[in-house]
Amino acid sequence: MDMSGFDNAVTVGYWSIRGLAAPLRMMAMFGGAKLLAENYDLKPKEGGGFDSSSWKDAKTALRKKNSLMNLPYLIDGDVVVSQTNACFAYLGRKLGLFGSSEAEASQCEQLLCEIYDLRGAMVRFAYSPLSDEEAKEAAAKMCESVSNPFSGQLPKLEEWLSGEKANGKSGNFLVGDKASAPDFHLYEMLYQFDTMTKFYELPSLLANFPNLKNFLNSFGSMPQNSKYLSSNLAKLPFNNKAATFGAHPSGGRWKEEYSSTYEFGSYSGEY
Repeated sequence: MDMSGFDNAVTVGYWSIRGLAAPLRMMAMFGGAKLLAENYDLKPKEGGGFDSSSWKDAKTALRKKNSLMNLPYLIDGDVVVSQTNACFAYLGRKLGLFGSSEAEASQCEQLLCEIYDLRGAMVRFAYSPLSDEEAKEAAAKMCESVSNPFSGQLPKLEEWLSGEKANGKSGNFLVGDKASAPDFHLYEMLYQFDTMTKFYELPSLLANFPNLKNFLNSFGSMPQNSKYLSSNLAKLPFNNKAATFGAHPSGGRWKEEYSSTYEFGSYSGEY
């Protein structure tokens, strides 16, 4: 019997990278849904630049079902959802991963917005055209920014988890004592930041945030996440080929010599 809330497979469409789709794919597999991953390759063009026609061609047809169509998107039968946090909310509600009350659902919504700001900092850095030396300096500055005690996202999230523990919760989850949609996005972002600091040989970003460090380790170790973390989808690079950081699964840049083997659209399919 399907306990996920889906009668058939739920489709998650995105580029053939982790990006915004990683936590959605992870959620679907955690919740026991049958996942159909539609991954679109950004391919290099002769003479420079990249060819995004695999997505543009698909988008034309999908816009007939939802005029707001963009990546990521979800398809659940006749329902087509676009816009990132709307996808999180829809999938979370279907899978019972959006809190246990209206108050907790509101907490999920607030946390998703805050974590999206954290992602925004990473994306602005990752897609800046920088030399290797400039990238390391920019990465260090970004770590300072997101750690700022007045305006950074990490102190806010650290304090949030402290509040959960003060209210008698384990602190292993953002909302109550069970997984919810924002947990998956936070896990992905903490994993990316942790990978980035190691790649540029910077001090650990989470050393001063014990609650977040515990969250990264405990949430990633949950048995329900093993299916996703052992799948090809978890092997995708963080970012597309134009990125300075995370364009290759190692964390580095994409290089022209990868062009014959470095396409991940083949990771599309049922999981």
